[in-house]
Amino acid sequence: MRWCYALIFAVILLTAGVARAGDSNRILRNMDFEERRLGNAEDLPMHWLKVEGTNLPHYVNGRLSTDMHHSGEYSFKFDLNGGGLIYRYDWKQLPVQPGAHYRVDCVVKTTALPNARARLSAYFVNVDGMRLPDSVRQSELYAATSEEDPWHPFSIELSAEDPSAAYLVLELGLLQPALYLPASLGQRTLYKQDIHGTAWFDDVVVSQVPKITLTTDRPGNIFRRGEQVKLNVLVNDRNTDDLSAQLVIRNAAGQVVYQRTGALNMADAEPAGPLQKRMTLPLPEDLKPGWYDAAIVMTSQSTYVGQQSIDLVLLADDRVVVDPDPRFGIIATELPFDGWSELPQILPYLSAGRVKLAVWSENSDIKQTDSQQFNQLLERLQELGITPTACLVDVPPQMAAHLKPPTWEGILKAKDEDWQPFLAHLIAKHANHLDRWQLGPDNTDAFVTNPAMRQVYAKVYKQFAALVENPDLAMPWPAWYELGGELPATVALSVPSTVLPWQIPLYMQDMKRSDNHHLSLSLGLLEANQYGRDVQIRDLAQRVIYALSADAGRIDIPLPFTVHKEGNTIVKQPKELLMIVRTLTTTLSGAVFRGKVPVADGVDAFLFDKSGVGILALWDRGSVAGVKTLEMNTGPNPMMVDLWGNATPLLTSTEDRESGKLKMPIGTMPIFLIDVDGQLAQFRASVGFDRPLVESTFEPHTRKLRFSNPYKQAISGMVKLKAPSGWVVSPPTMTFNLNPGETFEREVSIEFPYNSLAGQKEIPAIFQVQADRTSSFTVPIPIQLGLSDVGMQTIATRDGKDIVIQQVISNYGDKPIDYSAFALFPGQARQERLVTNLAAGKSTIKRYRFTNITITKGMKARVGLKELEGTRILNDEVLIQ
Repeated sequence: MRWCYALIFAVILLTAGVARAGDSNRILRNMDFEERRLGNAEDLPMHWLKVEGTNLPHYVNGRLSTDMHHSGEYSFKFDLNGGGLIYRYDWKQLPVQPGAHYRVDCVVKTTALPNARARLSAYFVNVDGMRLPDSVRQSELYAATSEEDPWHPFSIELSAEDPSAAYLVLELGLLQPALYLPASLGQRTLYKQDIHGTAWFDDVVVSQVPKITLTTDRPGNIFRRGEQVKLNVLVNDRNTDDLSAQLVIRNAAGQVVYQRTGALNMADAEPAGPLQKRMTLPLPEDLKPGWYDAAIVMTSQSTYVGQQSIDLVLLADDRVVVDPDPRFGIIATELPFDGWSELPQILPYLSAGRVKLAVWSENSDIKQTDSQQFNQLLERLQELGITPTACLVDVPPQMAAHLKPPTWEGILKAKDEDWQPFLAHLIAKHANHLDRWQLGPDNTDAFVTNPAMRQVYAKVYKQFAALVENPDLAMPWPAWYELGGELPATVALSVPSTVLPWQIPLYMQDMKRSDNHHLSLSLGLLEANQYGRDVQIRDLAQRVIYALSADAGRIDIPLPFTVHKEGNTIVKQPKELLMIVRTLTTTLSGAVFRGKVPVADGVDAFLFDKSGVGILALWDRGSVAGVKTLEMNTGPNPMMVDLWGNATPLLTSTEDRESGKLKMPIGTMPIFLIDVDGQLAQFRASVGFDRPLVESTFEPHTRKLRFSNPYKQAISGMVKLKAPSGWVVSPPTMTFNLNPGETFEREVSIEFPYNSLAGQKEIPAIFQVQADRTSSFTVPIPIQLGLSDVGMQTIATRDGKDIVIQQVISNYGDKPIDYSAFALFPGQARQERLVTNLAAGKSTIKRYRFTNITITKGMKARVGLKELEGTRILNDEVLIQ
């Protein structure tokens, strides 16, 4: 969790004030644009030069202005009139020292801009004013959404690592999309732009600050339970003797869990090289398992000069390696080759049996990297039982040079010798370690929207088939599109976050039509910034569980790390999702889905069997957590495991164990119940009626009660069906004797009162089972009371002291229907409307008004339908809104 921008900027302003007082020499320049007192009568601030070029019209200018300011009276105002605007600070004004580290801060305020964006940029130049390209750093793009939005802070840090760095250059810009978006269609790309708009920049501060590097001695910053968490702090600065550091630790919820109030004196740190000092900071030993952000805040003479933070994970267990499960894969295509070296140490934590790597991309080709190092990586993954998938994300640069256009479509017009040797070389060189491939990145719709890409796949697959037998080449495909025509060898089905977890099996059914083709799922995640951290975690867990319940053979999850580049170093930091993915994959590694189990009202429970150990994944479908009593038989040492891996023993009394009743908190966040009686849970899962829908007709209904014997020995017992109040179930009691694998099936008659409400109902089945031991338990059997061919939707609203009810009646059958629709309200006369000759597939609306009603909270009206000639009836209640 990063520090609050407002707090940081407040400290920056304090720093600027101290600099003016002469207490610090770390601020090189403070541009507050209060230049009138310095004798500048021009409209343009001193030393700022306008940048000219494409999409930067000469008639658009910036000027000093008093109509908006963050401090003082003036700011630097940019007014648009079409096009963009960039001003550059004179490069000779800011000389730098090689090896030193600098920070540039400013604030910006804009009008509401749909398209244009403000940005701060900085870079180094040599003594001749030539830009050093690798030194360019840019802030995020920003625009206000309303005129009331506050000033927004920009901050950039950069190091003069290149010995030729002589000066620092700053640029302030108000950019149209043509200046910051890629040209996806080349010269034909059309960009929207804002004709009018304004940005104000103020308080530009350039400081020479220490460069802080935080690392740990653990791959991926992952610590196991019982390990001492330590941070390695490396400070690079021309003068470290005036520095002090403070340590602050925050958890995933943003709460401060530890703060070292006494400053860490850098004068006591050990030298680590020229201008460098190093120290080791042990974190508190009582940290609970979880994800943490540890921040080091540096001050000089009580003035803020910089900070650095690092993300780390403290696991709830001490396991290092769990047997890899080939069903679980990690998508690491956004991780460049320089960041692959730690994968053999990180992936075992996730029980990953597969990993996707980008061997070809727009900017790189694995052939141009250290070939020996790549082969060693593949060999190490093979030793760990992890299968890599080589992803041809894009055309590599050398191959693109031979294609027109330089994209995958270019191979359709090119000669085979222009591109085939590149592919042949890649396959031949790594054929011993790579047998799974993918054309294109996950989550692309290119193979849907562009028919030419299907031709590209066919041509590339043909080349694969000429080089290897039965090539496993995946084609990315979005889940919301139908996959027609000839199926590819492997479909990499991208399941976006808009697809609900319970819908995943439905999409899989559509794809699993042929045994000769593979299906892999690429799971999209909800954005925590939009939906919240808890919802993102819950959604991911349910996606994995639903996918496994549908017998998914390959489930791919994005690498739970943030990845960015600092200089030449790839920085990987774990997300909190790493703990969630680890719990899901390690708990369900090697587990086989056995069915859904009815354990309590409103609770979803998925039963898995892992080498004879029963595992239940369960959660409440509602929105409020609470303690529920589960009808569940457990093993001798039942455990509850949350998604963060925290295990809680469920110590119950002997009486509770024998009764099979277990009290535990169940909320909307999935949890795992480990060591349940798997055979008994399978027995419970098999209980049900052959047809859950019961037609709402005033006559007896015959259904077949079914359940199976999952035990390895014969079982016997008795089952009693407890009818709801006013209902009749016959026969109410039945005995059974079942051999292993045998299914019980018996007809029962169900009758219900004339005024029964439609909807979900339950008939509890009370069992006495004699197997390896005697067990007593209750299984709620769900049924749905309604009409199969008639639908009714009702809404009741207030209109003053009146209640207006609107009823939508739909005919889902294949012939006209005749019904009498009605509405009832306590103390009021019954109102009826005729529905006659309503054609198949049609709907009609009926309205009712009850006048002069004293309305109270929670009041309901009764509505329904009755067949004019017949016994069919549909009753319902609707809440007054």
